[in-house]
Amino acid sequence: MSTVARRRWVGVFALIVVVLLLVFLAGPWALTKWAENRFTDSLGTPVKIERVTFNPFTATARFSTLRVGDGEMPMIEIASGEVAVEWTTLWQSGIHISEVHLDSPNLHLISPQSGPLNLATLGADSSSGDASSDDGSSLTIERIDASDGQIDWQDRETGEDASIAATGVSLTLHDYQRDGDSPMQGQASGTVGGGKIDLEGRFGVMPLTGDLAITTQQVAASAIAPWLTAGMPARIDQGRVDLDGQLRFGTAANALIAYQGKVSLDDLATVDSQDQPLLSLDRGVFEGVDFALDDHLEIDSSVLTAPRLTALIDDAGQFNLTTAFASQEEGNDSKDANRNGASQNRNDDAGMALALKRFEVKQGTFDFEDRHMSPTVALDVDGLNGQLSQLDMRSDQAAHYRFDGMESEGTPVMVEGNINLGEPLDARMRLTTKQLELSQFAPYIRRFGGYRIDHGTADLELNYHLQGSRLTAQNHIILKHLNLGQEIDQDATSLPLKNLIGLLQAKSGVINLDIPIETTVDGNTQVDMSEVVWQAVTESLGNILTSPVDSLQALMGGDD
Repeated sequence: MSTVARRRWVGVFALIVVVLLLVFLAGPWALTKWAENRFTDSLGTPVKIERVTFNPFTATARFSTLRVGDGEMPMIEIASGEVAVEWTTLWQSGIHISEVHLDSPNLHLISPQSGPLNLATLGADSSSGDASSDDGSSLTIERIDASDGQIDWQDRETGEDASIAATGVSLTLHDYQRDGDSPMQGQASGTVGGGKIDLEGRFGVMPLTGDLAITTQQVAASAIAPWLTAGMPARIDQGRVDLDGQLRFGTAANALIAYQGKVSLDDLATVDSQDQPLLSLDRGVFEGVDFALDDHLEIDSSVLTAPRLTALIDDAGQFNLTTAFASQEEGNDSKDANRNGASQNRNDDAGMALALKRFEVKQGTFDFEDRHMSPTVALDVDGLNGQLSQLDMRSDQAAHYRFDGMESEGTPVMVEGNINLGEPLDARMRLTTKQLELSQFAPYIRRFGGYRIDHGTADLELNYHLQGSRLTAQNHIILKHLNLGQEIDQDATSLPLKNLIGLLQAKSGVINLDIPIETTVDGNTQVDMSEVVWQAVTESLGNILTSPVDSLQALMGGDD
């Protein structure tokens, strides 16, 4: 070979080397910029990629640090990934990808106070218009795999602290088509609140849709507390929840999120705003649950095992149940004020509609404590068994309930009645018990009568009717063998209480009274004392006529 020819080949080789070097150095940069621009135009939101490389021999591309969205917390973050392109892309329209693998993807979901989920806006502002009409821009992905991912969701509509996170997420999705409206099929698993979650079914991004079979095991109830307690005046302190049903969201549901299936709760404990115990249970099983956020909660059957409800009057005279419900109403009013732009699928004015077809309690406990009295008054009713049926806020039919239990001293207690949650609220309750030891209520007698109680029992038949904000009561009380002890406070009453009680019960040792009470929720209470006094006068006259000696001894205050 001549020297001229040799030099020519050396020059060609050098040129090839330079071109390859330029491709090696500038190719990834140019490919990265092209990918960034293409995805930004397609998704309608900024996309940043640290680096993209392409291997033409295997038709695979690798990328690192992909971020979709603005701000310090973008919508999507992916540490790295690999894309395998089908060779058919060379002669067919659009892009055909056989497999995508994503390492450590993070998905940040935000539901604003009004408007759609942030993920649902992807592609909505795309400058390319309708993806299906953009010639040659169709995208098909046969399989998407992700490992060690994380998904967190912040629901600002429910509350600023309403958020949930899933870690260690792995998923597999099939048949993604950008120019079609068919969602992908697949399955996913991960960890939520220390428990396991499995999902399988249909999922789509544009438009956002999900119709997934969901199973959870031993998930901490605190992880989903903002949604579990959406209709409860309580905060979850501990507990675990299991789900087995169908989860729907996006276009697959008529609400932001909906669930149908079974819910199980274990070792649940709730507290009020003052961190005082409110409601707890060993286990709760809810069958036939139909839940749509901000719309309705329907339950076919619910069984609570060993529930405990604590009613507490604190040192300042505040009742925990009424205070908690009042706080809940104020919170709902504040939340409703921020929902003017919410979806038309939700009826915020109507609130959450509740329906319980059957509600059963097994071995329940009711604890009452009045710390406003000194010493403290405490009443414990345990062994509660009973049920409530056909409770429905949307029906005019009243729900019926009956519960039987035992007071701590072995006295049987029965509570029954009906309740209609319509407008206005209408509820009736009848409580009966026999041989209830009055020593438990001694602080009340001591405070308002000025005496200790040495002995005495009561048979009670208490009838309450709550209609709207007005409560009326007809309480039939039979006091037996009531003995007052030492006088503690001479200023508590100007009445000769011992003498009057002795006169009323005389030889039989029985005082029989009907006490009518009328009150409103604002504390305006009226007791018809004329009727009580007339009963007392009538009974006293009867005792004087039937037992004149005993009555006179009681009136004089001694046996002499």
